[in-house]
Amino acid sequence: MRKVLSIALASLMLATGLAGCGKNTSEGEKLSSDAKAPSDAKTDSQKAVTLFISMHVANVKDQEPYMYGIVQKFQEKYPNIKVELQGDDTDTHVKKMKMAAQANQLPDIFWMLPAPAKEMNKAGMLLDLAEFLKNNNDITTSMDPKLIQGYQDGGKQFGLPYQALVTGLWYNKAIFDQYKVKVPETYDELLAAAKVFKNNNVVTIAKGAKDSFSTWAFLGMLTRYGFFNKIDNIHAGKEKFNNPDFLKFYQKIDELRTAGAFPENVSTLSYFQAVEMFTAGKAAMLDAGVWETKKIEASPIAKHVGFSWGPTFSDGVGNQKVAMVVGAAPLVASASVNKDAAKLDAVTKFFQYFYSQEGAAVMAENEAPPVVKYTGKVDKDKYPVYSAVLEQMNLPDWERPVAQPDLVLSEAAANALNDSIYGVINGIFKPSDAMNLVDKKLH
Repeated sequence: MRKVLSIALASLMLATGLAGCGKNTSEGEKLSSDAKAPSDAKTDSQKAVTLFISMHVANVKDQEPYMYGIVQKFQEKYPNIKVELQGDDTDTHVKKMKMAAQANQLPDIFWMLPAPAKEMNKAGMLLDLAEFLKNNNDITTSMDPKLIQGYQDGGKQFGLPYQALVTGLWYNKAIFDQYKVKVPETYDELLAAAKVFKNNNVVTIAKGAKDSFSTWAFLGMLTRYGFFNKIDNIHAGKEKFNNPDFLKFYQKIDELRTAGAFPENVSTLSYFQAVEMFTAGKAAMLDAGVWETKKIEASPIAKHVGFSWGPTFSDGVGNQKVAMVVGAAPLVASASVNKDAAKLDAVTKFFQYFYSQEGAAVMAENEAPPVVKYTGKVDKDKYPVYSAVLEQMNLPDWERPVAQPDLVLSEAAANALNDSIYGVINGIFKPSDAMNLVDKKLH
């Protein structure tokens, strides 16, 4: 399974306070060209050095081909730097990183969920990348500021975005054309389409509730009801998640359920089965993200597929043009690399390459959205699905939130949020009851 699925599984928190473990409990160290190094630093930077990089998938080559490709190209460019690339499934990886943090044996560079990364940062275990951004202005200016801001805490830049989390609704235009239904841009159009499709035994939105994390498009819709305007007050106890604006959103989900927008067996379907339903041409839409691009590109429906940010709402709150393009999870580096000039130089070079146009080209070749603004060209005839995503990402006047809603919540609250959405989709919860479920985990 690809990275964004892994990310959405849960925003795992550190079970024990990291501030008391390991010996790097002082203020986070900075990745700086001015950092003190031995007098033979120039010679050190040319010595053979090994970088240990740990990722959140078991088979990096197959599951994260762009990361694997970037590593290969990087080693070609810097033959004196050997990269030991290893990976585990997300849960195992996160647990291993927690244990490594406690033992003060973190790898040089690794992928991490935002919440535990912040805890490691507070414990002084992560390299502060603020100076790196200052010294590499070309990278800083080519990256969306919100992607950078998402990994700042306590005055430190504790990480940089590994990739953009891009989520929404895939749609099969051939099905819409067949039943003379407009591809929806508004909620009213989506509801009308659902009623037509139901009458013709067509699933409107393929979803699988067995994997409760698969609510991406609906999280995007939630942002159109003022989620980020309210969440600070909700966390502070000044407002409840069960509020009149969010209630309208949950009522819309219930209305779609009543209209038959979801598979009749949604409660027993997995996310993977929902994807298969869509790629087989048995559903008009799919709630997913760009990690499915290559799979859809290889399917029989590829030439008919488009991508949207989901519907806007006439009773929504604030700007309705919200594009869910956010930082998924960061790449971080161990603060201990600052004690070895050659290692620090290698880490610096890797980040420089990863966020360069060369690195972005490798991501584009693998149909993944580059974190930096990519100046290269994509063959629309060869990659129609990928091109459709990039077209949406480049739409003018669409605002990008600072994060996906579940990624700014605790693990328990994030799980409750996903469960509440699927609870309404499955008809288990009434909208208000579903919202109370989230409140119980927030307060």
